[in-house]
Amino acid sequence: MEFWERGVTMARGKTTDLAAASGATAAWQTGSRLAALHEAWPFVHYGELAEAYERGNPTQVQWELLRRPGGPIDPDLIETAYAQSALRMLFPFSSHSSLNLSRCTRFPYSADLPVIYPLADRRFTIFWASGSPYGTGHIAEADTAADAVAVVVARLPAGCGPAIDGTAEGLDELCSDST
Repeated sequence: MEFWERGVTMARGKTTDLAAASGATAAWQTGSRLAALHEAWPFVHYGELAEAYERGNPTQVQWELLRRPGGPIDPDLIETAYAQSALRMLFPFSSHSSLNLSRCTRFPYSADLPVIYPLADRRFTIFWASGSPYGTGHIAEADTAADAVAVVVARLPAGCGPAIDGTAEGLDELCSDST
């Protein structure tokens, strides 16, 4: 079972007990918080990021998770990006070892920010992701993480950030509501 909330898998569980599955689903659909859901239905599990969504600080926690040793992103790249306040307020995520940033915290993420992908020779390529309003394809290559991050910072749209609690589909609406 998966328990979703506005584009985010908040919890998961596995049971063969139909009554337990029904009870957990009913609790979730009536607004149960994660801790209460797990307490009533111990087969349901959730993680730190789900708790952060519940508290309203998923961007901060996602950065913390990606910065942990052994994370999916080159440690020098993630630390260099995190050091930039303009990037630190965006929602980071990884796909195939790349550093992706989003102006929203829920899937589907925004596709309007450059992506940094590490190359085998410790260099980086920066590109527009599929679905970008700027087209897709190569922007630049960089010899260092600092140079790659500088390319991304230079291409941030005016007024970019902080990441908004929502999906890319509602981003324009949410941005106009917050101004």
